[in-house]
Amino acid sequence: MATSATLETSGVRFNFDLSTPSGGNQAQLNITVDDLANGQRLPFNHQACPAVHDFTRGFTRWLGTKGFRATRNDDEIVAEVRSEMTSAQLTQGFRDALDMVDQKFSNYLGPIIGSNSYSDVVYKKEDGVAWLLLNRPETYNAKRGITMDEMAESLLDAAGDSSIRVVVISGAGPNGFCTGNDQSYDPELEHSAYRGEAEVRYSQVVQQMPQPVIAAVDGFAIGSGNILAYTCDFTIATTRSRFGQTGPRVGSPANGHNVAMLAARVGQKRAREIWMLCRQYTAQQAYDMGLVNIVVEPDRLWGEVDRWIADIKNVSPVILQTQKMSFNRHDHFQDPAMTPIQEYMPDYQATEEARERRMAFIERRPIDPSKNVPYIKVPIG
Repeated sequence: MATSATLETSGVRFNFDLSTPSGGNQAQLNITVDDLANGQRLPFNHQACPAVHDFTRGFTRWLGTKGFRATRNDDEIVAEVRSEMTSAQLTQGFRDALDMVDQKFSNYLGPIIGSNSYSDVVYKKEDGVAWLLLNRPETYNAKRGITMDEMAESLLDAAGDSSIRVVVISGAGPNGFCTGNDQSYDPELEHSAYRGEAEVRYSQVVQQMPQPVIAAVDGFAIGSGNILAYTCDFTIATTRSRFGQTGPRVGSPANGHNVAMLAARVGQKRAREIWMLCRQYTAQQAYDMGLVNIVVEPDRLWGEVDRWIADIKNVSPVILQTQKMSFNRHDHFQDPAMTPIQEYMPDYQATEEARERRMAFIERRPIDPSKNVPYIKVPIG
């Protein structure tokens, strides 16, 4: 079985070849990418094309969830079919792989090879609205440093444009709005790729930009994805969305103001439950506790977003700006220069606990509690 997915706008073609090698071995899926401009096979490296380089990395891991044992080579993904897969599962996995390519590469607004366009987000402005799409569906739109830098740059552009009345942030594909930081990036070895280097963090821009920001959530809003959703001025969610935090479970040292501000949304008891227990909540549960504004069926999401945009455009821009500033003053009633992690454990990411929890999450295995860091000894009273 062989087919291809040609993405004319983005300038790439994905080739899929599912075959059974001679000798009676298990079926094998081979995936390559062509540069449509010259017809040549595209290497999987950052220099050739950042978007394809990053996608094939995440896509290789994602194939493992579909029953394939995948390996990413210099210019080809080789995925062996697991022996327990039925023919129906194999066919579905093949279709899902094609669909995942379309979920990402159909979003780009122009060629992605040899251009300075963003690799991880798609940003456009039209009719007074700035649209920011997190475009990493192969990771459920988990963010790496480059993603956060591109988000910050896009949002700063929108903030400085007086013609923009509202900003809408969403995630590519039906599975995730944003699932936090991509845990496959080692924060010690890949510092900038994991954490980003923007002078102003995207979350600061969301809070301080004059325009209202809508989070259009379809799928998982987990970890810093949930923070992004509750930091936005309005959150519109579909019925298949889920919300929650993961920091204490995966060794991500979330703390400080972005954690505490959730209490202003849902109250102290709920905020502590959400952050400290790492549970997940349905869209209806999130609505009931005040985490989202409205819940709609997936096919009604964009119609509902348009309705909110129309209402925002019908009121005074400067009054909305000053009201947003007023709410932010309440959010920042306690915003110290240093977070508890920065003050008491600045080297947390280098601890055995941080590595163990990150690797356990990636490898989908139980955590070894012997790696836990002891409590910080802080005087009481």
